[in-house]
Order: sequence, then structure tokens, then C-alpha cells
Amino acid sequence: MRVNILAGGPSAYWPDDLFDQPGQWIGADRGAWHLYRAGIAFEMAVGDFDSLTATELAALTKHLETNDVHRFPPEKDFTDGQLAIKYADQMGADEIYLYGATGGRMDHLLANLTFPAMDGFLLIAEKVFLVDRQNVVRYLLPGDKAVKQIAGMKYLGFMPLGIVDNLKIIDAKYTLTQPESRAIMWSSNEFVNELVHLSFTSGVLVVTQSKDGGS
Repeated sequence: MRVNILAGGPSAYWPDDLFDQPGQWIGADRGAWHLYRAGIAFEMAVGDFDSLTATELAALTKHLETNDVHRFPPEKDFTDGQLAIKYADQMGADEIYLYGATGGRMDHLLANLTFPAMDGFLLIAEKVFLVDRQNVVRYLLPGDKAVKQIAGMKYLGFMPLGIVDNLKIIDAKYTLTQPESRAIMWSSNEFVNELVHLSFTSGVLVVTQSKDGGS
């Protein structure tokens, strides 16, 4: 089952086909208001809702069943997007697509990008994809892996989240063998064929696919 999450990031970063995506929806904070205004059916709203006015929150609560509005205090350990990921996993999602998580505040962006380092998220990291108009971000756990090129995406990037051991990027345009890799981004790599194969023995690897802004 696929679950999509819309967070409250600027709509300028949304893919053009955002609301054509298959699967169920969760709204995270102002993302829930965007879903409501767009007439998109969604399962629940999650967050502290500090970006909504009292009138907007009342309308949202009236639209959903009370039990489907999960409100948290602003003083909490997780971002609204991270909370929504937890709920998507509890729903039994096999794939979790997070939209509206880029643009706007840098601290929110970095929190969303590094969520697998938080307690309780590691085992679901490979289910999660962060998507915007130009980028798709995913996470890999140790083993022999293959990354398939997404249509329209030209560039490929790799970044250890913390430390990754024995990383081998085997058949991308630029290959790499690194006994120990720390949190730096190897950007602007490219596919030679439809698949890029890689392997590593410990850690979490962030993989990005991107295209230029005019593409």
C-alpha cells in the first residue's frame, strides 16, 4: 500500500502531477489544509497546526472525524512530517511518499532529510521517498542494492547519513570504492544504464535523483 504525505512546504516546489498520485493521503500541518482546499480525500491530519488560523483548524476538524485529527503540542520531539511518516507506517504502508518537505525553513528541510537517524525510524527508512519538482530522495540500508533511474531525472547523488562502511558504487558514470565514508555528498553522478548497482556493509545511504530546474 502506498501512502502519500503532504507537508506544509511552498507549493512552488510541488510536482505538477502531485494530486494525480495513487494511494492514500495524510496531511501534515498546513499540508492537510492544502489537501482540504484541493478537494483531495485524506485519511488524517497530523501536527501541531501552528501554521493554521483558528478558523482554518476548525474547518479542517469539521471536515474530518475528530479521531482523524492528531494534534500535538509545538514542544515535541518530532517534526510534523516525521510524525506523519510514523502514522503512515502504522497504517501498513509499503511505500511512503513525502511531498511539501522542501523549500521554506532550512531546519525543517534538514530534519526531513535526516529522519532515519532518529530513534524508531531506521527500519522504515527504505520505504520513504521525499519528492519535489526537481528531486527524489530515498534511503538505502546495507547490502547489495540497485537504483533504477526515474524518468526525467539526469543526476544521481550519494551521501552517507553518518558513517557508511565499504561503499562501492559499481556501474554509475563515476565509480567509487570507499572503505569508510562520512557525511559528504557525492553529487552530479549519472546513470550509464537504467540501473546503478552499489553495496555497503553498515550505515544509511541517502540517494538523490535530480534534474535541472528548466527540465
